[in-house]
Amino acid sequence: MPTVIIDEKAYEFTEGENVLSAALSAGLDLHYFCWHPALGSIGACRQCAVQHLKDDQDTQGRMVMACMTPVANNMHLSLKHKTCEEFRKRVIEWMMQNHPHDCPVCDE
Repeated sequence: MPTVIIDEKAYEFTEGENVLSAALSAGLDLHYFCWHPALGSIGACRQCAVQHLKDDQDTQGRMVMACMTPVANNMHLSLKHKTCEEFRKRVIEWMMQNHPHDCPVCDE
């Protein structure tokens, strides 16, 4: 079972599982819109953005979509990284600004 470090805390997950599913199973708060375990991943909503760091010394890393990224042993991730938090915030703002005002499904 791969050990994944998320925000400086170690978790063990099932190999082959995506980071989003793993984070949710660990009780971590990671938002998503377009993912469902029965349907797979497309990474379209961009709400599950996390920072993938090289190691515990890396402070920059690179942004990846958790639903599209399989867990790997000794993987270092941050859900609270400033870059990802700002990115997710901007995506939500964009979605709300461009949401149809006559949406029959929800109240904006």
